[in-house]
Order: sequence, then structure tokens, then C-alpha cells
Amino acid sequence: MGLEIIFHIWADQSGGGFFYSQQELLAWLMRIIIFSLLGWRVVVNFGHALMVGVISGACAGLAVGVAVAIFRFFSGVQLWKIFNLITESALSTVVGAAVVLLVILIFSFKNN
Repeated sequence: MGLEIIFHIWADQSGGGFFYSQQELLAWLMRIIIFSLLGWRVVVNFGHALMVGVISGACAGLAVGVAVAIFRFFSGVQLWKIFNLITESALSTVVGAAVVLLVILIFSFKNN
């Protein structure tokens, strides 16, 4: 979470070269890499436990989504940002669970 918030602050302060869509693309790429590392850690620590991976990915996605949504909410309060609290959290939760699940499945097929 801290890494992504630092990235958003840096991209906002630098002001040069980063459009909003590029910033979002890099942020989602960072999230997917972090969720992939989480999936790898689940395989290392718990084996090929799919439910452990899905729950840990969902919890990590929810935490990241809520943190980023709150960060965006306080950067300027507008009506659409209230709905962003829900959608950012839900989307990050689903993506986190799906990426971790996919990584666990890839490692389970690799070991067979």
C-alpha cells in the first residue's frame, strides 16, 4: 500500500510526462506484481491451498483498494469520489483474489 501511495504522490508532484491513464496503468501493473508475489508467498508457506490464496488476495486487494480510494478522496472531495470508495475497493479485491488464484494454479500445474 505504501509503495503505491508513494508512487501516486511522486507522479502527482512530478507533473511531467505522466498522464492520468499512464499513471493508472503503472499503478495496476504494480498491484498485479505485488499480488503475484503474494501468491508465490502463499505457495511457499501454505502449499497449493487455493482458499488461503483467494482469501489472502482478497484481503490484500481490499486493503490496497481502500487505502488508494481514501487517498484519492482527500485529494479533493467530489461526489464521484464517494462512489470510488466502493468501486476501487471492490475491483482491487476481485483482481487481488484472481491474480493470487492464477499464480497458485500456475505453480500447481508446474509441479505436476
